[in-house]
Amino acid sequence: MVVVFASKNNTCFINTLFFKKLSLKWGKIMTKDEVLEFLRNNPVFSLATSDENTPHVRNIMLYKADDNGIIFSTGENKDLHKQLESNPMVEMCFFNPQEGKQIRIAGTVEQVEDIELKKRIVADYPFLKEWVDREGYDVLVVYRLPHGKALVWTMETNFEPKRHIDL
Repeated sequence: MVVVFASKNNTCFINTLFFKKLSLKWGKIMTKDEVLEFLRNNPVFSLATSDENTPHVRNIMLYKADDNGIIFSTGENKDLHKQLESNPMVEMCFFNPQEGKQIRIAGTVEQVEDIELKKRIVADYPFLKEWVDREGYDVLVVYRLPHGKALVWTMETNFEPKRHIDL
C-alpha cells in the first residue's frame, strides 16, 4: 500500500516511508478479506439495533460473510425482526479474546427473500429443522449487510485515530 500526498502546488508524491512508520505504530492494517476471515472464525457476534430511541443488543450467529455481504437469520416472530423492519441500521461486534481484537461493523441491513438460502441455513443449523418443518420457511427471516464500515480495535490501537475498512 502507498500513501499519496498532494503538495501546495497540487503535485503529488508518494511516501512509502510514512506508511511503513504508520504500520509499525498501529500494527498491520487489515484488508477486507482479513476482516471477513476474522468474522468467519468468530461467528458469534453482538448485534445492536435501535427501536423508538431504545437500544437493543443481543448475541447472534453469523451464517456467512463474503464479498456479497454478512448474512444472519432470525425468526419472523422475534423482536429483532420487528426492530430491523422499522430501523435497518445496525452495528455488529465480533470479538476474539485470545487475539484481544474486536471488529465493529456499522451499516444498513436488507431482508433477503431466497428460499434456497433458507434451505441451506436450515441444513447447516439442524436445530432450526423441527421449527421450519412445523411452521414453514416463512418463519425464517434472512438479513444481509451488503456494505458496511468496519473498525478494528485492539489494546494497542485503543487511542489511535479510527481507520474504517469498507466492506
